[in-house]
Amino acid sequence: MDIKIFKGNFLEIGKQQGKIYRKNGMRLKNAEMNSKLFKNQLRIYKRYYPELLEEFKGISESGKFDEERLIYEFITKQGFRFIKKFDLQKACTIFGVRSKKGVFVGRNYDWCPVTEKIFEVYKVLNPERNSFLAFTDMGISDAADVKLKCLFYDPDDAINDKGLFIGLTFAYNDKWSYGLSSTHMIKLIAETCTTVEDALNMFKKVPLCCPKNFFVADKNGGMAVIEHTSKRFKVLYPENDVLIQTNHYVDSELSKEDTVLIHKPTHNTFLRYYEALQNINSRKEKFQLFDVIKILGGRKSCVCQSYPDMRTIWSLALDMKNRKYKLYWNVLGKRKEVFLKI
Repeated sequence: MDIKIFKGNFLEIGKQQGKIYRKNGMRLKNAEMNSKLFKNQLRIYKRYYPELLEEFKGISESGKFDEERLIYEFITKQGFRFIKKFDLQKACTIFGVRSKKGVFVGRNYDWCPVTEKIFEVYKVLNPERNSFLAFTDMGISDAADVKLKCLFYDPDDAINDKGLFIGLTFAYNDKWSYGLSSTHMIKLIAETCTTVEDALNMFKKVPLCCPKNFFVADKNGGMAVIEHTSKRFKVLYPENDVLIQTNHYVDSELSKEDTVLIHKPTHNTFLRYYEALQNINSRKEKFQLFDVIKILGGRKSCVCQSYPDMRTIWSLALDMKNRKYKLYWNVLGKRKEVFLKI
């Protein structure tokens, strides 16, 4: 697998990405800009993540893009989807297990099948921050983004050189706010945090624009799920050494705001949650790294998805204490796998 490496400060990394976007023929959308949304989002980014604006400057300079239009595209696209009521229905599974053999995390990233052809793994080596390994669907919301070549290096999962993992799953809630996008939150945490507690403190300080669930784990065995509505969040910790997150709120308070069964009554989030729990419990005492793909990659399992509009794009098997990280892709075909190093 070809893993791109972006190296340097924020401006330099932006310039490296901008050249790729220009070479790919990326075309920014020409729709009228929502000035109120842009103004409020820019205010948030200037306060909480000004370094990222420097990266966007580098992208616009080397890619020869209009800087204001490019920044608008990056910092408003998640909020804009909610304003326009776009029907996004991601469905992912993440779990963590503590056993006598160690601490393990498993992750299936499920999205539209076209993503299989364009997803990427890349490294960021920035001397000003933590280095990290990232996994991205290239920021697409549908096939139209692929046609426009609007493919961005926005991380959906990240593992940094301090041994911290963070990944997201889609959450169903109709509220949105001004704040960082979920992928930019992942990037910020990967760059600045070492432990689960560090990540939780970041969620306390930094607003998020749209509902998402986040799973964080560190090399010391810490694990937590942050269930976020964009207005507030709740933290879940392992019960009996197991922690699972799919696409519904598990917290008793947030579950009252969950809209998954309103938007998609046939959603399999509950089936995946309890199937994963059952399979983990059946082997929990002796759970090892190779058990992760047995749960994530079962062809007859609903945890590994293969539908016309939804497919498991990649799977991760992480040994947190020993810092061994394995990636699987083409999970339902002739499966490919590789160990990754940061």
